[in-house]
Amino acid sequence: MLRNARAVLDLFTLDRAELGVAEAAALLNRHKSTVSRWMSAMEAAGFLERDRQTGRYRVSMRLAALAEVARRGTSLQRIAYPILEVLAATTGETANLAVMDGNEAVNVEVAESPQPIMHVGWVGRRLPLHASASGKALVAWLESAEVRALLPSPLPAYTPWTITDPAAFEEELALTRSRGYATTWAELAPDLVAVGAPVRDHRGRVVAAVAISVPISRADRERLPQLAEPVVRAAEAVSQRMGYRAPVCAGGV
Repeated sequence: MLRNARAVLDLFTLDRAELGVAEAAALLNRHKSTVSRWMSAMEAAGFLERDRQTGRYRVSMRLAALAEVARRGTSLQRIAYPILEVLAATTGETANLAVMDGNEAVNVEVAESPQPIMHVGWVGRRLPLHASASGKALVAWLESAEVRALLPSPLPAYTPWTITDPAAFEEELALTRSRGYATTWAELAPDLVAVGAPVRDHRGRVVAAVAISVPISRADRERLPQLAEPVVRAAEAVSQRMGYRAPVCAGGV
């Protein structure tokens, strides 16, 4: 079965992101009923997603996220760590690098705060997308349908300040896009504030997030834009080293 699954997955390319059963069967030179069983089993296992209207299949978000973790993990961490160290030293707060894994954000690198009282982050920590600055930064530039597919229903509350209303969360993501960074204020833990910004690859896709975690005793809502500035600069620095070049506005502005 694994060999058959690999044969099916090999059919998907950037130019052929979706496949119907008949098309896949023709490409594999297999009977349609056989390929239909394979693809149904792969959907049940979480490897593929099926469009309920068209019946066509695409690679699942979970599989795509795991591929990103595997493909970018080592090089991305190596590129980002010196920048995270500077960010932690500049802000005095713990700096994190997170990527998406399925329907969660996961820390893949951390530079600890130099201060004795700090938020403790760790590599491998998993974060809910709707209640973390990293998670918001990772999903804010996705299509609304993709975001809805990733989020649990209902959205769980971790504190009284967690955003649990889907419409309110969509507004939060719109705000994140407009200002270029995400924030959380006591949404994951009552003593935690965070600011996160997206990291883009050479194609402009958001592949990671840089964030700082701040004890609420050192935070001030009015200071969040100030805290965000070095985070955005750090994320931009990682993006540039990943080959991203920001588009130039008309007129050179």
